[in-house]
Amino acid sequence: MKNGCQRGRDARRAERREQILNAAWSCFQCEGLHATTMDDIITASGLSAGAVYSYFPSKEALIFTAVTVSLSGIRELLDPLLKRDPLPPPEQLLGEVATAIERFTTREGFDLKRLALLGWSEAQRNEQLRSTMRGFYAAFRDHLAEVGRSWAVTGVIDPQASPDDVSRALLAVILGFVVQSALLGDVAPAALGRGIAQLSPAPKATARSRRVSPS
Repeated sequence: MKNGCQRGRDARRAERREQILNAAWSCFQCEGLHATTMDDIITASGLSAGAVYSYFPSKEALIFTAVTVSLSGIRELLDPLLKRDPLPPPEQLLGEVATAIERFTTREGFDLKRLALLGWSEAQRNEQLRSTMRGFYAAFRDHLAEVGRSWAVTGVIDPQASPDDVSRALLAVILGFVVQSALLGDVAPAALGRGIAQLSPAPKATARSRRVSPS
């Protein structure tokens, strides 16, 4: 068991680590991943170079940690929403997921949704980052397949629906929300839920409305 002094040191280290990550995120948003230098991050953090390098020996290590911390935080927020029993219908669940993402990613001085686009781009050239992100999104998609399976069993969607197809569509909508929010900035989480609800087939015209008036 850790004593009070050790817990205090651990807490201070966690605070400094977060301070450095916040500085890095802010710099990455302003200058991009490759244009940002460690000197930029050190200056923004307000810490000494030695302090920053004691946590992150390189910019690549900092980028990797920044991405994995973001993904872990998102997973912790979304897992409880996806594990409920019973699950809400698609339009409500997607609205709640988008709201959780919006709250998590909107920070003072930067927006993690915009930084997600930088992370996806970096993953195309950084195999370690690509492997990590692939593992996260594959696991998340598997979780969404369980959501689709639950909806099919409970009659929320067609019982014959493919959970894998449903999971791919759900992931596309969720990532699309991130992209639209980052690039356009005009997509409210509630609008996402409403839009999904409005994709349902329109009510069939009544026999009276289809009846041709006599000439």
